[in-house]
This record gives sequence, C-alpha cells and structure tokens, in this order.
Amino acid sequence: MTVLAYSLAADAKGTWRLVFVPDDLHLYVEFSRPNVESNPVNWLSVDDFLAWRPKGALHRLVALICQAMSDP
Repeated sequence: MTVLAYSLAADAKGTWRLVFVPDDLHLYVEFSRPNVESNPVNWLSVDDFLAWRPKGALHRLVALICQAMSDP
C-alpha cells in the first residue's frame, strides 16, 4: 500500500499528520507520539477527526486546517 503523509503540526507530545492513500483515494488524520511508527488502525477519517472536541491548541489548529480542506 502506498501512503503519502504530510506533517500538519507538531509539538513535544507528538505530530499531527494528514495521510493520503492514493490506491483507495482516502484521506485520514493521524496523531503519533515521538518515536512511534504510524499505524493505520489509529488513523481517523477527516469527518471523524472533526467530530472530536479539540483537546488542546494544536488539535484546534489541525481541525481548522482539515475543515478548510473539506469546505467547497
């Protein structure tokens, strides 16, 4: 499976990434802690991610980016 991952924001606790799977044309959001490998089981659809209540400033920033990408 080919995966393209783009870091959106990071701090000492971890990194928010946008993950695109071109084979399936799916877009996901991922939070990974430092030195922990990406795990597709933990990926969230953009809709599921936006449904969460933000858990801090970094989460709010990434939510704004994702919401801007999903607006027509």
